[in-house]
Amino acid sequence: MRGKLLAWLFLGLLGCTVFDGLTVPPEASALPGYLSIEEGARACSLVFRCPLLSEAIARSIGVPASATRFSTCLGWLAGPLPPSRFGLAAQASLLGCVSEAGGCEEALACAFVEPLGEDDTRCAGVAGDACASAGMLVDCTSRYAERCVTPHWGAGSECRLGLGSEGRCALSGCLPDTAAAPRCTSGVYVRCDPATNLKVAKNCNTVGLTCPEGAEGADAQCATEDGMFPCDEPGATSCAPKEARVRVCDGSLASEFDCAAMGAACVAEDGGARCARSGEACSPLDPGIDECNGSSISVCVAGSRVTLDCATLGLSCVPPDGTSSGHCG
Repeated sequence: MRGKLLAWLFLGLLGCTVFDGLTVPPEASALPGYLSIEEGARACSLVFRCPLLSEAIARSIGVPASATRFSTCLGWLAGPLPPSRFGLAAQASLLGCVSEAGGCEEALACAFVEPLGEDDTRCAGVAGDACASAGMLVDCTSRYAERCVTPHWGAGSECRLGLGSEGRCALSGCLPDTAAAPRCTSGVYVRCDPATNLKVAKNCNTVGLTCPEGAEGADAQCATEDGMFPCDEPGATSCAPKEARVRVCDGSLASEFDCAAMGAACVAEDGGARCARSGEACSPLDPGIDECNGSSISVCVAGSRVTLDCATLGLSCVPPDGTSSGHCG
């Protein structure tokens, strides 16, 4: 499925028609989802089972994965995608890794940014930041680990401790007074961090944001095409003005999914938001959705009702428990 997504991404670059030097944009359309429905069901089953996985996915790639409503999780992981979304390939790769994981530890190891539980042994006897290896920064104050050798960071990044033993995934040391101004290169935001005197390269595209090519100084920032939208709840979704896009929080900034690019609109739903087309046959909130019938479950993905046999995935159908919906688990 991930190969199919990459093929669609390539074809999308060829999808515009040129007449007399004028480019005519294609009609609103959508790419296949990050995952197939079966892959998405495996990934979502782990999201329901692993308390920190939903947050890890949001912080790593700016994609919401509901841990309480199975069809909502499936809609984001296996539903259609706008061609304009930044970082689709890296996002699909991480989610594919999760779908193939055998348990929570393996699934969390797929994350670029991993929240740490209070009992995580990596923080045993550690105060502040530490480099568990050249490739992993462990922040025992904010309780997360960052995998430096991933698409989340610029190539060549590794764990380094700077001023005050504060850690960053960084390229090298630097001096703010003599360092080059912050700049954007191929979607990567590079700056000298004054808090640590470390040169940090953040890949904005991975979380669905952009860094305008060649921008320098104050103009160089990870942002949407419309600007920066600070936020603090990983995985939270809301509608942008005019209901053309869904905004998704990665715990720091909101990225966007362009509903209009798929012939859809943003609708507020269940305390969040999603892209929806007119005339959909169902929504994740409908009666009978996410309910078990033996090993099978009825789900709603992209407005279509689908019956999924959890047993074919080596799972069973778990009934709702008052806090979460029925799901394969």
